[in-house]
Amino acid sequence: LAKDKKPLARAELTTVVSDLLQMNLSIRESELVADVLIELVRQAEKELREALAERLSILDNVPLRLILKIANDDIEIARPVLKNSPVLGDLDLIYIIKSKSTEYWQAIATRSTLSDQVINILADTRDIDTAIAMAENKNIKLSERAAVILSDMAQDSETLAAPLLRREEIGNEIASKLYKFVGQELKKFITQNYQIESS
Repeated sequence: LAKDKKPLARAELTTVVSDLLQMNLSIRESELVADVLIELVRQAEKELREALAERLSILDNVPLRLILKIANDDIEIARPVLKNSPVLGDLDLIYIIKSKSTEYWQAIATRSTLSDQVINILADTRDIDTAIAMAENKNIKLSERAAVILSDMAQDSETLAAPLLRREEIGNEIASKLYKFVGQELKKFITQNYQIESS
């Protein structure tokens, strides 16, 4: 199946793999399955790796080393795992942020749950696209530190300022600071939604 390039074969193989991982396996059996799958991922064509990553990204019983193998692959393959995989813990995410480029940070920034520690490390990158992804992610709550860093960055970027100002955790102090740097439309939004001195 892995050698068959037809979409149907890819779909069948990804189903077989996810079914395997959902079986009630012993630790030793689970490790053997992980070994086989890591080797499969290593040798597979890009399209198959993408399909496997998509399927495995939503499962919570995938061996960590298999998920890490996929998470460190090309960004097109890694993205669904970085965005969704419940297997990745804070230390795994931090390692990926420290060792990978901005596209990986941006994918992590869209996760539905992020700890303050990971949010702070993402904010510390001061990467504008990562900051925008965090500001637009309504599933997370920005830490105080991240809110300050993002508001500093937003002084030079309306694209960041707009979603940032629509977040509940942004208070009057940050809005007041941003008021001096944004265009008329956002100034109007700030005066309507925040209690600030607009003079």
